Amino acid sequence: MTSRSSSSEGAALSLSARGLAVTAGGARILSGVNLCFLAGELVALLGPSGSGKSTLLRALNGFRPGEGRVRLSGRDLYQDFEALKTGIGFVPQDDVLHTSLTVDKALTYAARLRLPADAGLERISGAVTAVLREVGLVERRTVRVRNLSGGQRKRVSVAMELLSHPPLLFLDEPTSGQDPALEGQMMALFRRLTGPERITVVTTHVLASLDEVDLAVMLAAGRLVYVGPPDGAPDFFGARDLPAVYRALAEGDAARFARRLEASSLYREHVLDRLEPGR
Repeated sequence: MTSRSSSSEGAALSLSARGLAVTAGGARILSGVNLCFLAGELVALLGPSGSGKSTLLRALNGFRPGEGRVRLSGRDLYQDFEALKTGIGFVPQDDVLHTSLTVDKALTYAARLRLPADAGLERISGAVTAVLREVGLVERRTVRVRNLSGGQRKRVSVAMELLSHPPLLFLDEPTSGQDPALEGQMMALFRRLTGPERITVVTTHVLASLDEVDLAVMLAAGRLVYVGPPDGAPDFFGARDLPAVYRALAEGDAARFARRLEASSLYREHVLDRLEPGR
């Protein structure tokens, strides 16, 4: 798929990682990952269960720093995290919502916390209406959160993060437990939300809606084993389709796959050529 990231104004936005690694309990969870994402890209982090997707997500957004360096548009994310964190939206797997409140009140409460202290009622109300439109929940604004469907609750969680207009949006398994139709709708939503001034990174097991994605990043045993267009993965692994790729990753040697990737033109194009000085 052709990247949608080409915007001279938005091109300054980038998120890069060099030698990113995470160790927990004496075990290596993530091993020396190099990546770079550009403005306007919807990125899917893929891989078998236990491959390190959520660990990579949290290391990239600074909520659980790893070893190595992560840079946001040239600035060290870990070193400058307090200054940069307001530009990072993060929707975890488990929704953190006040379920007894209506959608409107829950978002108004969040807006009071996230918008400047001098933001008046009119600005707050306008911000809430704007994010409800973005996630398609205007008609559900007076419904209590506990009475929403699982997919609608996830949209409220996304709306909360959008209140501060973050250039980086991270979502950890946002389509988990949803039926295929809703999964497709959610991925289409993330595509719409990823404009020329935003990078969206999603961990997912969903393979049916990857045509919405610009860049697929695949992990196996904590190693980067593929980066490139989603529809290019089967050919790279010599597999029939994406489900067959998952089987190959679950059964194969992650270190061998990682070495093969690092020697490929895909790695040159989607990693090395992007990791210019300053990113």
